[in-house]
Amino acid sequence: MIENPKYDVAISFLSKDSDTAGSLSQKLTESLQVFYFPRNQEELAGTDGLESMRKPFFDDSRVTVILYRNGWGETPWTRVEATAIKDSCLEHGWRRLFLIVLDSATLPIWVPHTHVYLNYREYGLEQAVGAIKARVQEQGGQNLPMTPMKRAEIFEVEEQFHRDKLKMNSPEGWKSVFNSAGVLFREIERHCLAVNIKKGSLQIKCGFILNEQSALQQCVLTNGQVSLDVSWLQRYVNTLQESSLTVREYHQNLLLPSETLGRYYIDPPQSIRETKYFPELSFGREFGWKKYGSAEFISSPELAEQCVINLMDLARHRANRD
Repeated sequence: MIENPKYDVAISFLSKDSDTAGSLSQKLTESLQVFYFPRNQEELAGTDGLESMRKPFFDDSRVTVILYRNGWGETPWTRVEATAIKDSCLEHGWRRLFLIVLDSATLPIWVPHTHVYLNYREYGLEQAVGAIKARVQEQGGQNLPMTPMKRAEIFEVEEQFHRDKLKMNSPEGWKSVFNSAGVLFREIERHCLAVNIKKGSLQIKCGFILNEQSALQQCVLTNGQVSLDVSWLQRYVNTLQESSLTVREYHQNLLLPSETLGRYYIDPPQSIRETKYFPELSFGREFGWKKYGSAEFISSPELAEQCVINLMDLARHRANRD
């Protein structure tokens, strides 16, 4: 057990989970001292801050919380944190570790399974908060009552996030959303090229157009038999109102944007499924997306993976049907 640490809880997470980490931090901050470092990318700015990033996870917190999914411990930030967490558990004991599993990932072999407390999808935010508070008390910490000053601090954090979200509907925000669409399209293209390098039976053509002067940005991927159309439409030049990112699936070949000049469809393509997404800002101030009807933040790289996987699933179903 660590004596008199600076923090009760330190949270380690991938940038794609910054919303979950932010919600957890907000709840815990009401009665605990929490180390939560939001970041909008997985790149280290330099080596000067490595030790300061390592310390909260090594000996400056009573409990270390890992929001675990595939890929954690493999990015620059989480690799630093993972090393500090392992070293700390070996020196100070495993009871200070609290693992929250976010997906169906295989647990890391170095974690004793008796210390994996819950699956987030099954138990949710409130039970995760309660379980972490109990672990903090077990490690000698106290859940302090809310004070006016603490409430003011939390209120200011929430208000700043609200102000930042309002800035999405500004020229700077529109530019950031456009850039997010660009990241999405380029990531889709990169995954398609990686699939094609495998030289398997599935070969995917991918093309996109990005033009800031146009209301419509479009990316098409197809294997000649099934296709996906991913389109960002900012309907009005001075607002994001009624704007959306739409992913449409087709059981037919689509022309790439570069192939449409002077060509047309005799029968307009009919989509078999359509999914809408809207621009979103994460607690880590990363621009991304959320699906219609869902509050979950999805980064552009994560959505790109989903799109390519969806096309491959369409191709498999089409092959099985034929």
